[in-house]
Amino acid sequence: MCIRDRLLVTFSLSITAQALPDIPSFLDCPDIVFNSGFQDDSQPSNGVGGEFPGSFTRSVFSNGELRTYYVSIPPLYNPDTPLPLLFSWHGAAGVGTAQTNAELTRDFWKPTGDANNFIVLTQAGTGSNGGGFTFPNDIILLADILADLYASYNIELKRVYGHGFSSGGHLMHTLMLFYNKGRFPAYAISAGTFADAVFEDPEVPANSLVVPVYVSIGDKDPLLNTVLSEQTKFLDAGWVENHTYWLDIFDGGHQLDLNMPQNSWNQLCTFSK
Repeated sequence: MCIRDRLLVTFSLSITAQALPDIPSFLDCPDIVFNSGFQDDSQPSNGVGGEFPGSFTRSVFSNGELRTYYVSIPPLYNPDTPLPLLFSWHGAAGVGTAQTNAELTRDFWKPTGDANNFIVLTQAGTGSNGGGFTFPNDIILLADILADLYASYNIELKRVYGHGFSSGGHLMHTLMLFYNKGRFPAYAISAGTFADAVFEDPEVPANSLVVPVYVSIGDKDPLLNTVLSEQTKFLDAGWVENHTYWLDIFDGGHQLDLNMPQNSWNQLCTFSK
C-alpha cells in the first residue's frame, strides 16, 4: 500500500474562510481559519479506552515490529469532547538515543499542551544514524500510531498538527508538502531545512498546497542562512509572511527555543481542516 493511502490523504487545502464556531473543540482559538472553506462542524475520532490525564507510553505494531510511542493527555481532557493533537519529531543525537529523545520531546511540549488543552504525541525516529528520522519508515509509523491514538482518545481530526526539530524537521517538510494533501492544517519547524528532505530538488514542490508553517531558528545556528533562503522560496510559492509563514529567529544555536511551543501554538491553533 502506498504512503498516501496509509496516511488517508483525501482532501484539498486552501486558505479561504474564517468562522467563530460554537463547538468545544474549536473554542480555544476562536478566530479559526478553515482551510477547506467555511465550516462549523467537528470531526471527532470518538476513541475510547486510553488512560488520562497524564504522561504515558503506548505501543503499536508497525512493519512487523512493536514500537513504543509517548503521549501527554492534558488535565481537562474529557472523552466527550474531542481535543486537538500535536505530534512532534525529535532530532538526531547519537546512536541509541531515539527513545530518550522522544520522551524528552513529549515532556518539552507537555506544559504547553496542558495549558492550551491539546494532546501531545511523540515517536522515536527509526534511523540508524543517531536515531534520526527516515523516509518512508517514519511516515508509515506515524500513520499506524495515529490510527491507534484515534481509536483510544477522542481527537479533533480537523486539528492535528505537526512539529519537527532538526532531522525530524527535515522529514516534516516532506510529510507536510508532499504527503499531506490537506490532512494536517498547519505545522512548525525548529532548525529544519529542505536539505535532507525527500525532494527532487531543494525547493517548495510545484503546485504545493499552502500549508501554514511556523519556523524557529537560532541566530547562531549554522542552518540560518539556509532557512532564510528557504523563506524566500516559500513566499515566492504563495505563502504569505505572518499569515501562512512565520519566521522566528531567537538568540541561540542549533537547539529548541524554550518559547517555541507556545509561540508556535499561537499560530498553529488558528488553522483547521
